[in-house]
Amino acid sequence: MDDVIKQSGRKFGLNERIMLFALSLAAIPTSFIILLELVTTEQPEVCVYDRDMTRCEVYNGSPDDVCLLADQTRWDYNYPLRTIIGTYDLLCTDFWEKCLPQLLFYLGMLPSCLLAGYLSDHFGRKPVLIIFLLLESLALASLILVRGYIGYLVARYFTAAFIGYFVISETLIIEGLKVQYRNIFLAAIWCSFSLGVVVLGLQNVIFNRYIDMVACVIIFNLILLLLYLFGIDESLRWLLVKQKKDRAQYSLNRIAYLNNVIMPKYEEIPIPADEEYSIRDFFVLKKCRTFTLILLQLSTLSFYLLVDFTHTSIDSIMSDEYYEQYGFKESEWARAQNFMLSGCVGVVGVIVTSIFCYLAGRRLTVVLELLLCVVALVLTISMPSMPVVLTTSSYAIRTISPGLIYLSSLYSLEVHITPLRARAVGLTTAGAAFGGILSSIKCFFIPAPRGLPNLIITGIELAIVLYVLIWSMKLPETKGRTLPDKIEDMPGTLGITERWLPCKQRDEEVPLLKGQSSSRSSPCSDKITE
Repeated sequence: MDDVIKQSGRKFGLNERIMLFALSLAAIPTSFIILLELVTTEQPEVCVYDRDMTRCEVYNGSPDDVCLLADQTRWDYNYPLRTIIGTYDLLCTDFWEKCLPQLLFYLGMLPSCLLAGYLSDHFGRKPVLIIFLLLESLALASLILVRGYIGYLVARYFTAAFIGYFVISETLIIEGLKVQYRNIFLAAIWCSFSLGVVVLGLQNVIFNRYIDMVACVIIFNLILLLLYLFGIDESLRWLLVKQKKDRAQYSLNRIAYLNNVIMPKYEEIPIPADEEYSIRDFFVLKKCRTFTLILLQLSTLSFYLLVDFTHTSIDSIMSDEYYEQYGFKESEWARAQNFMLSGCVGVVGVIVTSIFCYLAGRRLTVVLELLLCVVALVLTISMPSMPVVLTTSSYAIRTISPGLIYLSSLYSLEVHITPLRARAVGLTTAGAAFGGILSSIKCFFIPAPRGLPNLIITGIELAIVLYVLIWSMKLPETKGRTLPDKIEDMPGTLGITERWLPCKQRDEEVPLLKGQSSSRSSPCSDKITE
């Protein structure tokens, strides 16, 4: 397949770089939408009236305390539209009502990723990307127009139901890249995801209404929609595999014309058979089954840790002691700083992970990062009364987790065949959504940070990290491999002690034009190229 595209003279020029960069920006609104609850469910600023009901002074203690004085004291929200707590008057309601929007979102995100991958594999990457991005913008608009808390919950669910466009943008980027650029541009996606967290923190400082923040994201999405509609092409690899003759020939001819190359006619290009696959093949096909289980566990664990430790860090700033010591304004600014710092360490984590992937390979990087998670969790359990240790461990987890999520996506894209690739990354992202569901369920049972329950849960998390670490040692090294188009081209899993030392990689010849299986082999795996 790569030789067919190479024969057209395709060059990785400026226009392609711009469009692939634009595709990576899809992660900025994605992270904003996912983590919106961290802002919209934060405690609002309240004021307490004096006896004459003539002046309302800012209350610097915990806003929860005013609920206990509601019968004797009159109070009000200073900025009622800043959060959903003030907009729908949830301050004095049961805590589960504040956790519900987050749970509903992840319940909508899980099937959205699966559906986006399925539709993309069947009907093409570009049309499904455009439709999902448009529907996502409309769902966000409903957050602004909706009235009532029940309406908000319904709208929040539908903002998750169309967030699968992120899955398609990842697939389009990978299939449009040469092998050597794959790691860099997929890292750019997850750096953009972390930058979205920074943007969320900045908007929290600038705007006094959460609907203004949502409006900014809608505008950004519409700009991306226009760029994608007129600037990107359908995946040429998908067109060739799905035997879309006219469209594939047109794209190949256009690329060849731009690069001054004579392209052979379509009938002279051998195209692999268009085989039909279903979601059950991930668990039935021998080569897919182990990969699916490992990557599902890795993505679920990584996203759970990211969301859980981000929530815990924000909750510590929203504690009663912090309000009483520093006041509401200082607490509000500290929350915004926390968002921005979390986003920045996420960017650093993805960049460092990308560098390690380039130098040491994917497999060793996964194992090293999981080992660092083990160290951070052990420190959290062993020294729970030391704030410096807890803060350091929290930021370490929030640095490592985005890198692990990026690696699970990278593996999903590199090991699965083209007819299943979008569904593979959709399944992995659905695993991340399941991690968000688990974190939301924890919110129902432990609404505020508590010593002993948190230590028990952290101990369980440590055991799960060790379990996933052992399974991850079976992953193959995919650095330098071309994307597989047939089941027999997929790499196999390795033994835990097998092939840890780096090996010499050779240039690959993909012999689609010659009708033979392979012209070179490698001591590491059967299809490798630098």
